[in-house]
Amino acid sequence: MKKLSTMILYKLKEIISGSPRRQLLKMMPKRSVCAEIGVWKGEFSREILKIVKPSELHLIDPWKYQTDFGKRLYGGAYAREQQDMDAIYSGVVSIFKDNKNVVIHREFSDHAAAAFINNYFDWIYIDGNHYYEFVKRDLELFYPKVKKGGFITGDDYLWTSPELKGDLPIKRAVDEFMVKYSNVRIRVMRTQFVIEKILP
Repeated sequence: MKKLSTMILYKLKEIISGSPRRQLLKMMPKRSVCAEIGVWKGEFSREILKIVKPSELHLIDPWKYQTDFGKRLYGGAYAREQQDMDAIYSGVVSIFKDNKNVVIHREFSDHAAAAFINNYFDWIYIDGNHYYEFVKRDLELFYPKVKKGGFITGDDYLWTSPELKGDLPIKRAVDEFMVKYSNVRIRVMRTQFVIEKILP
C-alpha cells in the first residue's frame, strides 16, 4: 500500500479536527512578526501567510534525519535518510524563495532562539519535536522572545505515542509551564494551545 502524501494527511487532519489550526490563526494579529518551529514541508507555513499575512515569518527546522526518533517522520517513518530531508528542505526553499517576508532558519530551535533579541515576536507556533524535554525547552527558550501581550501557541496538545505508555508530553510540558509563570493564561482548542503573555 502506498503511503499517503503529507499534504493529504495534512488536509485529512484539518477536516477531521474541524480546522482548529485555522481558528488559532484567525486569533493572531495581522501583519505580525512570528515564527513556526517545526516546518516539515511548509503546508502550515502557507496557511500562516494566507490568514495572518505576517510582516515577518521565521521558519525554524533543522531538516535533519534523526535515527534516535525512528517512529517520527524525520527519523524513518517517512524520511529514510538525510537525502530525503535535504529534498524536503529544498522544496520549502523553492516554495518561499520569492516571498520577502519569509526567513528560513535551517537549525535546531535551541540554536535559532539565541539569534533573536527578547520581545522580538508577536507570536510563535511550536510544532517541532513532540517529546517532553524538547517541548519544555522550546517553551522556556522562546518565552522571553515573545512580547508582552503576545502568544506562545502550538499543535498536538494531547499527542502521545505507544512507547510513551499513556504519557501526554506536550500537555505535561505546557501545564508545568503554566504553573511556573504567573503572567500567562491559556486557551485550549482541541489539538491547539494558545498561551497569552498578559500585559502588566
